[in-house]
Amino acid sequence: MLCPTNQTPTLAPADLLITDVLREFASPELTLELLSDPADEARWNKLIQKHHYLKEHRLVGESLKYVAKQNGEWIALLGWSSAAFHLDARDAWIGWTDALRQSRRSLVACHARFVLLAPPSLGRPLASQILSLNLACLSEHWRQRYGHPIALVETFVDPERFEGTCYRAANWIEIGVTKGFGRSRIEFYQLHAKPKALFLYPLVSQARQILSAPLLPPDWAPFERVVDPLEYPLSGRQTQSLLQALEPLRDPRRHRGWRHRQVASIVAIATAAMIAGNNCLLDIGEFAQSLNQNQLRSLRASRCRHTGKLVAPSESTIRRVLQHLDPAELDGMVSGWLRSHLQDLGLTALAVDGKCLRTASKINGQSIQLFGALDTQTRIVCRQIKIPAKTNEIPALKDLLADLDLRGALVSADALNTQKSSATHLVENKQADYLLVVKANQPKLFERLARLSQAPTGVFFPSGHHSGSGPRPA
Repeated sequence: MLCPTNQTPTLAPADLLITDVLREFASPELTLELLSDPADEARWNKLIQKHHYLKEHRLVGESLKYVAKQNGEWIALLGWSSAAFHLDARDAWIGWTDALRQSRRSLVACHARFVLLAPPSLGRPLASQILSLNLACLSEHWRQRYGHPIALVETFVDPERFEGTCYRAANWIEIGVTKGFGRSRIEFYQLHAKPKALFLYPLVSQARQILSAPLLPPDWAPFERVVDPLEYPLSGRQTQSLLQALEPLRDPRRHRGWRHRQVASIVAIATAAMIAGNNCLLDIGEFAQSLNQNQLRSLRASRCRHTGKLVAPSESTIRRVLQHLDPAELDGMVSGWLRSHLQDLGLTALAVDGKCLRTASKINGQSIQLFGALDTQTRIVCRQIKIPAKTNEIPALKDLLADLDLRGALVSADALNTQKSSATHLVENKQADYLLVVKANQPKLFERLARLSQAPTGVFFPSGHHSGSGPRPA
């Protein structure tokens, strides 16, 4: 470091030149500036087109443009855009389902452009130094401009051109390669057959856990995107697999006056509507009418005989079909299809609870009790059964969990299921752990647990799956 003094030394011209050069190298005055002036952005665009190998300055979605300066001179250009819609390696690394990706993709940004205007050999800062300086302020700048922070950033490196040295030096994580598709418009991807290395960098601690959590932490929850209930939630491959799963459904309607001939198509539309967040029949009908011709074609909708266009079933048609289908058969098919797309994740935590179906008693005077098991990681109901009349959840627990692999999973339930028989079944038969609520209406157990609360702290797992000590008696 050069410290100023009050005395002005007398130096020869050659010494003054050397001193100026050393001062420039010792105090480079490296700064980073977020561009907002149209003239600066126009200059940034021209330099990107000239020096970047893609020759493209446009950034997709939410974007920020930066310039790194040294002594007021532009020495590097950086551009950030919205994250890619689909990246198998990234989504698997985070632990995203389709629903979580749709609601939290805005919390990830993509480093889309990076150009050094002068090589480091000329005394310029290293690329990793400029990149680290940018990462330190990126999330705050994104919040100021777009109203939400960034938890994770991604970038792509063409292995035929670059080694990705600056990203490795800045501690980015290489997680795999892409499939060779590039986004050319906001929702359109084009195959370019040049797979690229994928790097990730967390901007906050535990970014991976935050983005994959069933519920976002309170500091991040306000920034979760609310998915449009009219937005179609399934890919083409998922739509085809759903139709195949529903193919065995028997049509309950009479073979007369049909306009929509495929019952699987009608149920698939209703299923997609509910995945998109539509929970009543009126909303499901509105969702069906919002589908475009391509979506209706993938759902195998029927054509209108007069116009030749594909038409969606009305709300009344969807309602009549759903009312006459076997609920257990339909639930099994849809639940099985959902689990088939999440089979690699496994069940880690399951919440079971019973509910009374709203307004059902108004039809025939009898209420309908449903007992469901919810995967807390994916927020998907794995199984749901109807509780027989004149009984409750306690004997129905075994039937509810019969077809589920719960080895090592944690099953939570309310106080009604805090029974020795339920705990024994979970530990001995399902090899699962349990988290059960105890209330004062079980005074002996409540008193024993109150005494245990004063014992040395510690956690045990009833199944012994995590502790390796073997099952403990219920």
